[in-house]
Amino acid sequence: MEITVHKNDLVRELHLVQGIVEKKNSIPILSNVLAEAKGKELRISATDLDVSLRCGCPAEVAGEGAITLAAKKLYEIARSLPEADVRIKVLPDAWASIECERVSFKMAGLPKEDFPSLPEARGKGGTEIPGDVVRELIARTAFAITAEDARYYLAGALMILDKDGVAMVATDGHRLSYAHRQSPLKLAEPQRVLVPRKAIYELARLLEEEETLTFQQVENHLVFAVGGRTLASKMIEGQFPAFEKVIAVAGDKVVDLGREELGTAIRRVSLLSSERSRAVKLTLGSDRLDLAASSPDLGEARESLAAEYKGDSVEIGFNAQYLLDFLGVAGTEAVRMELKDHESQGIFRPQGGAETDYRYVVMPMRL
Repeated sequence: MEITVHKNDLVRELHLVQGIVEKKNSIPILSNVLAEAKGKELRISATDLDVSLRCGCPAEVAGEGAITLAAKKLYEIARSLPEADVRIKVLPDAWASIECERVSFKMAGLPKEDFPSLPEARGKGGTEIPGDVVRELIARTAFAITAEDARYYLAGALMILDKDGVAMVATDGHRLSYAHRQSPLKLAEPQRVLVPRKAIYELARLLEEEETLTFQQVENHLVFAVGGRTLASKMIEGQFPAFEKVIAVAGDKVVDLGREELGTAIRRVSLLSSERSRAVKLTLGSDRLDLAASSPDLGEARESLAAEYKGDSVEIGFNAQYLLDFLGVAGTEAVRMELKDHESQGIFRPQGGAETDYRYVVMPMRL
């Protein structure tokens, strides 16, 4: 293999695959990327056996071939090079030379035969989805995915495709985030798939500059084609909780609040909340919402907000960070809070966003 590629093109593609490569791995080949020279392209692939990414950039190919090289070190080398063309040549015994102007490196690699085979899309049978739709759904739900690997059936987001649009749901058992965006899709039949947490975050990175993605289910893999790059992931095998009844529940105590005003008050009051629980007490009463937090070691804080509300008062506790996560992505000037009593879930929605049906459910905390 012998190729010439521009430094910026090489750095861009190597940067994308860094999130796929496992930093600590007992299988050496999984710390490497597969570099393949074919036609007029350098193809770069990485995998952790669950999630894989294949991307590429234009190159002058003097000789086709392939080699695997250490992903992190190759990226560091590429970033350090001058702004010029980079020449990469495979040498005997799985070594490679990297030259750029008056700079040269020689890297040890591993044979391409040791690299795992990666899932591929099948023909043109995928479903096209607007990139901005998926970007928005990920932003509004991904933060609610559980960080506990033991609860594997929650360690991802449920993606639902039908002819009317796309929905995404995520939960960690304490809160649930649901978003549906209307966007006509060409589908033979509705699909529901569990996309792992890592794949969700990598998909969001790929969609930062792309307008369309194509989704396809290939056996037990989910394959996303985004702007000439292919992200593939094993599906999560498990039963996602029945969320439909959860998001359908509505509280009888309803109030609209300014998003920024509420967020600022929660941040201020939570400064003196318990570092372990992060609990903030909300008391909704006539024409006001009172916020309070306390800690035996730190003290207590209180703040009141004006609120257009007439009805029975209710006192409830929530995790402050859970509320701030929602307020950070609500995207509207006002949000609606629906409460029932101190033992029942609270429901939060943006006010004024017509395109997306977004509902956020938070379980209360004992105060």
